[in-house]
Amino acid sequence: SLALDGLRGLAVLAVVAFHTGVLPFGWLGVPVFFVLSGHFITRILLERRTGDRAADLGNFLRNRALRLAPLYLLACAVLTGLALSGHGPRHLAVDLPFLWTWTYDLRPLTPGYVDNNLYDHLWSLGVEVQLYLLWAALALLLTRRWFVRTVVALAVGGPVIRVLAGLVLAADGFGHDQLVLATYELPTTYLDAFAIGALTALPEVRARLGRPVRLLWATGGLTAVVCVAELIGVLRRQGPITANLHFPIAFPRQLAWVWGYSLIAVLTGAVVLWALDGSRSLSWRPLTWVGLVSYGVYVGHRPVLELGKRLLPGEPGMVLLLGLAVAVVLASVALAAISYRWIERPFITRKRHALTPAG
Repeated sequence: SLALDGLRGLAVLAVVAFHTGVLPFGWLGVPVFFVLSGHFITRILLERRTGDRAADLGNFLRNRALRLAPLYLLACAVLTGLALSGHGPRHLAVDLPFLWTWTYDLRPLTPGYVDNNLYDHLWSLGVEVQLYLLWAALALLLTRRWFVRTVVALAVGGPVIRVLAGLVLAADGFGHDQLVLATYELPTTYLDAFAIGALTALPEVRARLGRPVRLLWATGGLTAVVCVAELIGVLRRQGPITANLHFPIAFPRQLAWVWGYSLIAVLTGAVVLWALDGSRSLSWRPLTWVGLVSYGVYVGHRPVLELGKRLLPGEPGMVLLLGLAVAVVLASVALAAISYRWIERPFITRKRHALTPAG
């Protein structure tokens, strides 16, 4: 669906805007990505089965590697070059083993972790790969009935899984801030987002949900009620509304790290169903094109942003930040288009049993 490409384009633009500082709640684009991934990966696994599990698994892993690995490994090679030349963030050499093995999302669990502005966004690609492997195992080992039941259980049980993970981290000595950060980057945090995306790909589930527009309105209404209730509580304790609408990254307050991710995932799932039913606004060609090259935009926008920041004087005001955001978007999209044409697409065309040439 072109509309799903448009939604992916909106998500990556929100993330870029967040990192440039002009959209403080734009980080919510990341959970949106996981819902979309759950949708597409489930379709790939269930609609492209040949009856030979070993062959299906081989095709799936091969296709995912052809789609993600070329650009990601190029980024890792560049970071390795920076480390060998003595440049880059101070902890880059320690982080490299996690980056090369797609496990940078687990780095906050280890001693000496320090956030950085050059490659810290790559944690989400580790989560993607890990959830791909889990989903492949579920889809290929379980019957369809038990696969659906398992996905429903993960969608409903997401908050419980996060609580259990939080208890394990707390028992290991993690303080509140460490726990919230680790939760934000752990694959267990996004099991329900992936599962909700998967449910939107199942015809038998969609048939029971009724018309997508009604579901979108119902979910949007529920989201609005919860958000308003949260805002009222925060306003009483902390004063006026801030730029992030009192929903800061990683949901650190009011145990929102338990329920907030589920709320965003359910709302995104409703939007996905609406998009599948046809959405002219999300099918706007420039937006769908950004969605097509969104992987390159996501991987490359942080280095572009860091370079742009070095050109700004001191502490830039909002006008300069807006200009920087526009410049970063344009430069990142241009680089992503080059990457898609010359780095990614030659490998994409070698995929087998893919949903689309770019899928």
